[in-house]
Amino acid sequence: MSDPQSDLVFLTGFMGTGKSTIGRRLAERLSATFVDLDARLAADFGKPIAQVFAELGESTFRSREKATLLRLIDESRGPVVFSLGGGALLDRELRLRVLDAGTVLCLTASPDEILRRTRGDASIRPLLAAPDPKARVLELLEARASAYAECHATLSTDGKNPAELVELALKVLARKTIAVASGLDSYQVEVGAGLIGERLGAQVKSATGIVLVTDENVGPLYEEGARRALEGHGPSVKIVRLKPGEEYKTVQSMEAIWNAAYEAELDRKGLFVGLGGGVVTDMTGFAAATWVRGVRWVGIPTTLLSMVDASVGGKTAVDFGLAKNAVGAFWQPSSVLCDVTALRTESERAYIGALSEVVKTALIGDPDLLTLLEERADLVKARDEATLIEVVRRSVRVKARVVGLDPRESGLRATLNLGHTLGHAMESAGGYSRFTHGEAVSLGLVAALRLGVLLGRTPPALRDRVVALLARLGLPHKFDKELLEASVPLLGRDKKRAGTKINFIFAHGAGDVRVEPIELTELAASSPKLADGAHS
Repeated sequence: MSDPQSDLVFLTGFMGTGKSTIGRRLAERLSATFVDLDARLAADFGKPIAQVFAELGESTFRSREKATLLRLIDESRGPVVFSLGGGALLDRELRLRVLDAGTVLCLTASPDEILRRTRGDASIRPLLAAPDPKARVLELLEARASAYAECHATLSTDGKNPAELVELALKVLARKTIAVASGLDSYQVEVGAGLIGERLGAQVKSATGIVLVTDENVGPLYEEGARRALEGHGPSVKIVRLKPGEEYKTVQSMEAIWNAAYEAELDRKGLFVGLGGGVVTDMTGFAAATWVRGVRWVGIPTTLLSMVDASVGGKTAVDFGLAKNAVGAFWQPSSVLCDVTALRTESERAYIGALSEVVKTALIGDPDLLTLLEERADLVKARDEATLIEVVRRSVRVKARVVGLDPRESGLRATLNLGHTLGHAMESAGGYSRFTHGEAVSLGLVAALRLGVLLGRTPPALRDRVVALLARLGLPHKFDKELLEASVPLLGRDKKRAGTKINFIFAHGAGDVRVEPIELTELAASSPKLADGAHS
């Protein structure tokens, strides 16, 4: 099964940064087809780009540019390197499509270097036709900064020759990072083996101080390697070990992190590093969001659930009383490293439970991942390293795509709650001790599929396929009427409730998941038919 990110490479960046030159050489090294989009468009229009701008206007050009690039992506077979015009990806819809289709590298240069390289080109570069070219360059760079920041990687071309830049590009491509598009707060997620030792040091950059947050389970296993990697590239590290578990996701635990930051005299150029499961990374992110009004942080999730779920989206929080995640903020990490070697030490129950989130993710946005899980179920259960890298990478790509389209949970991102509506209720009905979160999501997913079949929204074959997969992976997939009777009344307190209705997520097909309102009374009336032995 091919990696959806491996075949297409897109070079973007300001004019004069060498996209066409580097693109041709990179295509040669990759044995790929090279496409210069501006050259293709000039041929299609039958006139130079500058003439198109002058006669038809920029909006006409951009419309054709977008349509052409989308068509070329859909028609591509095998590896292709695209050189794009500097303004091609300013359209965010197109940018997100391109980010999901392949790897986007942004080439940069200083304003003075751009002017030097483009001197005398105003006749063929219509956007530079201005009385003060430098002011125009600075204006355009500022306007495009947010779009360029969303790329998979940025390569400065100042002082480097094409051969050096091609080598740098190849190194970036080998890492197969996933870009989480969030404007100037964008970041990359790397998935691989041995990343704590190999890549963590590179995240230090110019940090003036570092606070490493972990817990008493993970710390003894991985904190020393993380500390060495960090201190090999920066200042000494202050380590905070928290008590493990959701019950310690409290303001009191936050005070321990803040105290460590205070003792380390962490300033706005400091760095927090969260090493652990979702509880640790949630609290580390919240500490970073609140300390001196915001500093950088790096996430190193060490559980499967935190890798495929909590690692993307920038949701940080602590619990307050009985209210989970009641105090929090959206604060994106500067990078995330998913080192799958850490999954070797995760408990069997926690690891298997987290696979329900992977199945859910596949159902939402990657039918090929669903097939992969079916074909390699035994390897997944055995924690085969190569399989895990592909499973985690594909899961992160789906969530990154959804979060990029809906960063603040205002619409599409709600589809990520597939299986969670009844799952959360079952988890609560079980007193948060009968089921783990992942086990509850598995049961909730089965219930959602059965309800979808009952209401004519989910194909029975899809229900049967997913339930069979959950069973093969060792996840719970059966529940009785008594559990449903205890769970359904709890939906009245669900945050997705709107009056007498609740926004429920239905799977109409693999890769076709929709948020649709349903009356709570209808759901309650249907629930007895969802239990094992009651559905058809």
